[in-house]
Amino acid sequence: MSRFGPTVPYDATAVRDTWPTLPAYVQERIIAELGGKPADIRMAGGGFSGAFAARIRAESGTELFVKAAGSKRSFSLHACRQEARVNPALPQGVPAPRLEFAADFEDWIVLGFEAVDGRAPTLPMSSRDLTLMLDAWAAAAAALTPAPQQLLDLGVSAAPIDGHLRQFTGIAAGDIEPFPLPPAFEGRIDELAEIEQDIEAALTADSVMHFDLRPDNMIVGADQAWICDWNWVQVHSTWFDTACFLVAAHGDGHDADALFWAHPTAAGVTPDELDTGLASITGYYLSRSVEPPFPDVSPHMRAHQRWSGLAAADWLAQRRGWT
Repeated sequence: MSRFGPTVPYDATAVRDTWPTLPAYVQERIIAELGGKPADIRMAGGGFSGAFAARIRAESGTELFVKAAGSKRSFSLHACRQEARVNPALPQGVPAPRLEFAADFEDWIVLGFEAVDGRAPTLPMSSRDLTLMLDAWAAAAAALTPAPQQLLDLGVSAAPIDGHLRQFTGIAAGDIEPFPLPPAFEGRIDELAEIEQDIEAALTADSVMHFDLRPDNMIVGADQAWICDWNWVQVHSTWFDTACFLVAAHGDGHDADALFWAHPTAAGVTPDELDTGLASITGYYLSRSVEPPFPDVSPHMRAHQRWSGLAAADWLAQRRGWT
């Protein structure tokens, strides 16, 4: 158990659709792409969506990592459709499993990715795993700066930063209900709102960010890591993803501050900008953690958000000298 409560088992969070529950026409398309019926199906234990996700090996030895989502899982269906658009447009320098096929049946979508040899990261993270994942993100961020034209052509853009990253501003203005905060944050709402207010400027950059970079969206292999789930990409600052990723590292007991400043994406970032990002991350996670359970997703979702919010808050509090 960490200082912020029990850690979420990131390799065993998912409650997924299974092979027998897939419609026959979805199964048939997967079999056609594999060139034979499944001989082995290894369900993905990590992740928070309820969509089908598994490494499938056919009798011929062909393997694919397959995702499938139907209209009853609208969140996953939308995410998979977006990933089907984005993944083929990722530059070659981005270490991501490549999409081999996509089939959209209107009420279902099926994606087949190359089956890379790796595993889901777990907590506590080893220094080796952290290094491989941070190196993978450094390579991806370099390939995504400046923003690649092929992604801009898809409509990837600098969408306005919405209220999810301005929670303390909303509380200070009386627009949203307060949510539970750690002791170090008590009586600091106005100060947090002031820190948070520059988030739009802090994220302005000519680069494409993942916008959902966490250890559970990565695969770790023997000598490299891969980044998955490119569903929410936008034209913003890549350092924000680095901070989001390192929240879990801080919660896990690693020196997130040192790791952040040593990362190539931190070049040119000011300490105030990092604090702005951490305030926004904290408000997002803690506000979402008290919402009712989200339908058709992992029961671990809210615990993950609470733990992450407390870890981000602690990182910010340490940086500001709050006790």
